[in-house]
Amino acid sequence: MANIEKDKPVVYMISGQIGSGKTTYAKKLEHETGAIRFSPDEWMLKLYPELPSNNNFDFYYYRCCEVLWDISKKILQKGISVILDYGFWKLDDRETYRMKIEELGYCSKLFYVKCGYGTIKKRLHHRNEENTPGAIKITDQDFTFFSPGFEAPSKNENFILINNT
Repeated sequence: MANIEKDKPVVYMISGQIGSGKTTYAKKLEHETGAIRFSPDEWMLKLYPELPSNNNFDFYYYRCCEVLWDISKKILQKGISVILDYGFWKLDDRETYRMKIEELGYCSKLFYVKCGYGTIKKRLHHRNEENTPGAIKITDQDFTFFSPGFEAPSKNENFILINNT
């Protein structure tokens, strides 16, 4: 998959539920496009090895996203595409980033990595057992806590569906 426009970098936005395969897909996209990939999960693990509690997690997560966006803007200015493996759980977050990207004169592509809950649970258990590098351990309790907050992209959002079941 090549850049959308040869003369302009693209911001690839990856959305999906916990354990749906977002980062795996983002890595594939990185390889195919040459874009620079940013995953807040990887940065969270490096910056906060003793991860914040579920109640405080979003504060630190969004802080990482802001830092990564600042770096992304500099990379875009150099003509290089970026992949934001942020999860983009909320419509408001997706819209906010679309506006930021558009204001800078770039285009975005939203990918929705969709996966069934049964498959997600199996993947999370496997990921936890394997201590997958760069992946945050998610217990069943964590999944139950966070999962209801996910707002899947709607048809109006013009996304590319990656069915990952």
